[in-house]
Amino acid sequence: MNQPLKHAPDTLPKPILPSWVFDTSPPETSEDAGFASGATLALLHVALADPSINVPTELLRSRLALRAAVHCLKLEGRAQSEADIRDAYLLTTAGDAMGPAGEMLALWRMGSAITFRHAGWRERLCALLPPDMQEHFPNWMEQAEDMPGSPVAKAASLLGNIVQMFPRQEVAALLCADTILARSLGWNAPLPLFGLQLTGKALRAAASDRVTDGEDIQIACHASIARAAQDTVRLAHDLSRRAAHLRAVEPKLRTRGSQDAVRLFLSEDAVLPSAMLSPTIRGSSTTMTPRSARRFCERLIELGVVRELTGRASFRLYGVA
Repeated sequence: MNQPLKHAPDTLPKPILPSWVFDTSPPETSEDAGFASGATLALLHVALADPSINVPTELLRSRLALRAAVHCLKLEGRAQSEADIRDAYLLTTAGDAMGPAGEMLALWRMGSAITFRHAGWRERLCALLPPDMQEHFPNWMEQAEDMPGSPVAKAASLLGNIVQMFPRQEVAALLCADTILARSLGWNAPLPLFGLQLTGKALRAAASDRVTDGEDIQIACHASIARAAQDTVRLAHDLSRRAAHLRAVEPKLRTRGSQDAVRLFLSEDAVLPSAMLSPTIRGSSTTMTPRSARRFCERLIELGVVRELTGRASFRLYGVA
């Protein structure tokens, strides 16, 4: 009988983050803040591009979208947990309103799914914004893309322009800032980074007249990106190890469609078997019965590569362990 997978010692390098990255004292100048954000973004870029690390980027984006939803709901005064947000997004019946929590996660997932390889990405991003912002969107983007300076500076300028005109649309501003950041860095798609860390205090300052030449928001943006990129580097390495364990047990699986199902687990923070594995595995044409879907998830738990996320007896959600 197959035994649960015993995780071998990690063979991938741990994130190499110097001690000064973890310095909790806030930077006082834009130069210091820019140095920290540039260093951590460079580390993140290397982690994402290194085939030996093999980061499951879709899973990373899915996990970051959830974290961004938690942070942005807090900015709106809603203290909801990751579990609450997952439920709101995944367990809402088709056609019903997901509520603020589910809609927030849906927004970040759609924003993170935009790819710069395909024409029309600007139109897709614009469509995610409130209608009264959409007429201003082309001008905002053109100014940000043509602006000289670092990717973070471009994104901070865009963010400042948006919140000064629409101070209540902070989440839309963060989403746009993350998009222009990724575009300026040469990435294929955005990662939620501004949406993970930038504080309400910094956003309110950016929207006010107290900002002098944008320096305050520039420093705040550099500092928040340094923290967010640092956390994302560590998360990327962690997910790459977990994904490697899941890929290693795939030859042991005998369920029809197991390859497609494993691919799904490597792209989603949480999998709802009744909707995402059955009757058809999402992203494929492979069918799977409800019974097979349940047994498949139970088998992955036995092998130690997937865990149940809710603790419930019904409406269970599963994710990479």
